[in-house]
Amino acid sequence: MAWSTRQLAELTGVTLRSIRHWHEIGLLPEPGRLTNGYKQYTAEHLVLALRIKRLAGLGFGLDDIARMLESETHAGQSLLDLRAELAERIAELERIRADVDALVDGGIAPDLSPEALLAMEALGADPSSRNVAIVLAHLMRGEDLATLVDVLNRAPEEFTALNERVLSLPDDASESECAALAERAVLIIGGFLAEHADSFPALDSPSGVDAGALALEAVVIDDMNRAQRRVMQLVFDRLDGSFPAG
Repeated sequence: MAWSTRQLAELTGVTLRSIRHWHEIGLLPEPGRLTNGYKQYTAEHLVLALRIKRLAGLGFGLDDIARMLESETHAGQSLLDLRAELAERIAELERIRADVDALVDGGIAPDLSPEALLAMEALGADPSSRNVAIVLAHLMRGEDLATLVDVLNRAPEEFTALNERVLSLPDDASESECAALAERAVLIIGGFLAEHADSFPALDSPSGVDAGALALEAVVIDDMNRAQRRVMQLVFDRLDGSFPAG
């Protein structure tokens, strides 16, 4: 009994593309051909294709499958490796499931991580604060973020009034107005930073701490007008921060 490529695919329940790929990488030997050029798969090909399908269905990669087909001694270690990998994937899926449950139960937007929601407790829920919280949650580890939120929740009421003054500043405000407001901000923010200097955790960015700080500052000023940005520039400069160009 022999089968064509299509018949083998239908019999094994795998795609023609998979069979061709298995041929290309040497996993499934090429069969003989009839005089008309059509492939003729034998019972040996059928059994081997079903073995490959079974191993792939368990989650083994094609390289692992090739090693196991060559020698059964590889099967034991490959199974242990696969079990460890599956345990990691299951743990990740359980974490995602917990996040999804919390989002559904709380009616929360799915683009907000638990860390971002934590940051919003201190920053606020307005669109600008939400954006800052998303970036801040990305740049800080869980424990560090919780520490920062705790510190920010102890910020004086002057912070709220200061924030309102900055955000209400019109685009055509004079340089003297910007400078005066920046001076006030430096006194309030600088004093708070000095008081809690040991409590502020560092940012954590794959591109480095400076890149993380620049990214955060860019998001802070993103929705601000010219005068508001000028105030923040003066504040960043006075507090030894860096101000993103643009």
